[in-house]
Amino acid sequence: MNNKIIAEIRKKQDELIVMINTTFDQIVNDVSKLKNINNANNQYELIYPLTNAGGFKGKKVIAVIINNKRYIAATWKNAVKIILEDALSDKQTKKKIMDLRDIILGRTRNRLSKSSTGMRSPIELDKNLYIETHYDTESLIKLLLEILNDVSYDYSNIRIVIKN
Repeated sequence: MNNKIIAEIRKKQDELIVMINTTFDQIVNDVSKLKNINNANNQYELIYPLTNAGGFKGKKVIAVIINNKRYIAATWKNAVKIILEDALSDKQTKKKIMDLRDIILGRTRNRLSKSSTGMRSPIELDKNLYIETHYDTESLIKLLLEILNDVSYDYSNIRIVIKN
């Protein structure tokens, strides 16, 4: 009688082991599929340093990577805003950028100003801080780099993700 009970217990144990192994195999399979999906998406992306201004012309921005943190950017204007907001998060850099207002000038309008007056496509970066964004991609990135260089901001940790 004891042998019969022990045999039934062993049979149930084997059934449970098979069920657990099957469940874990399915979980591993599902995770592998997710990994392959992420890798497939990455083949449609190219990542460049911010200094590749000329190479961005005619390309679609997807995201900005700052210090290995990814920010979704649907437009080049949004990418510029994300980068400048990161620069503004440092108090010393913010003061330097604020000091550039109404100094960085274009041919007909201010490119960085205290007011949006006279700008065609201003973006508000902070209270009393606007940037003109009515430029093509290359000119917009060059303006961004000019601002960052003027305030000695280290942008070596910034990368741009574009659609391949």
